[in-house]
Amino acid sequence: MLNTSQTHSYTNFYTQLQLIDDFKEAFKLASYQELPNDWWVIVTDIKASTLAIEQGRYRDINSLGGCSIAAILNAVKPSVIPYVFGGDGATFCIPPESLDAARIALRGCIKLADEAFNLELRAALLPYAAIQPKAPILIARYAKSENLQQAIFVGGGLNEAEKQIKLNKKWHIHQSEGEAKADLTGFQCRWNKIASPQEITVSLLVQALNPEVEQQLLFYQQLTQKMQQYFGKEEQQQPLSLEGLQLMFGEDYLAAESKAKAFSPKGKPYLFNLWEVRLQNLIGKILMKFKISLGKAKWGRYKQDTLLSSDYRKLDDTFRSVFAAKKTALAKFESWLASQEQAGEIFYGLHISDSAQLTCLISQMGVKHLHFVDGSDGGYSLAAKALKKKQHSHNQYTNH
Repeated sequence: MLNTSQTHSYTNFYTQLQLIDDFKEAFKLASYQELPNDWWVIVTDIKASTLAIEQGRYRDINSLGGCSIAAILNAVKPSVIPYVFGGDGATFCIPPESLDAARIALRGCIKLADEAFNLELRAALLPYAAIQPKAPILIARYAKSENLQQAIFVGGGLNEAEKQIKLNKKWHIHQSEGEAKADLTGFQCRWNKIASPQEITVSLLVQALNPEVEQQLLFYQQLTQKMQQYFGKEEQQQPLSLEGLQLMFGEDYLAAESKAKAFSPKGKPYLFNLWEVRLQNLIGKILMKFKISLGKAKWGRYKQDTLLSSDYRKLDDTFRSVFAAKKTALAKFESWLASQEQAGEIFYGLHISDSAQLTCLISQMGVKHLHFVDGSDGGYSLAAKALKKKQHSHNQYTNH
């Protein structure tokens, strides 16, 4: 049953949530509990990400999103917290005892973005108590695989957090405010772009507009049913493939991780990291090819495990999915989406590319790993741009 009565922090809030192992359970309000009211919310994104994407820097954009996740998860250890990857950034909920460590890590990420990537990472930290009167943050914990547990967010609280961050700069974190240090252990970015197993790879964002959370969940359930109707079962929508997972050796592919490693407090120089990663990739290719097992690491299964531990579908007040599709099926599906938008049920944005890309977090080499999926060429960021443009036009129209 939905619990909305949390009045104080407890560090293990997230790990004590009942696990759901079927995404269909995420469409039931009873699967959710409200965030404790003294927790805090972190939002990060890249300023002018669209311009950077137009310059071909979408790998850097995704990498900084992955770096911010690694930095915050390492900073709050041993606490386990709910979070979601959004393409050019991420959103987290943290207990109050993790505030100081999170601030240091966020300042470190801002410094990394500026000095290593020449990009501006925006980071904001605000109390849930400032959000809750307008909209709650309700969280479920979905076990997609043994390695990947995803937080699912509904209630409108994350959208409200974004609004408040834009309205009030006092929540923003600035590098100059204090110590700036980020532990990026676990961040990796080594795979080639993965060609669509169908014809195209679609990055989709859909935001249900009904103010009632239960009605939103019903719509998202209908949406996933429509996707199955047009694109087939989950395994047919999977944007990754075993054949497409290829470790790369070119500097363009490995530069982001090499820069991040150089930035670490005890980091080695960039060129050393680049060649170290190349050597690790060569060893990895050999281990996978010959299906070698080392301790708990079964390298013959690594690519299958990567597919199982990829977050190509999620919900954070907006339904997000990166999926493989046939062009004719997408045209029919988009016609249905447009009819729902015309009826005032949703706003949506999508971006079409020929491939997906992965940003990875490795907790235990060869054993514990999870993978954030985005469409190539700026998938989620460009889909979000299309969605926000529609929202802006609608707001202008309704305000006149």
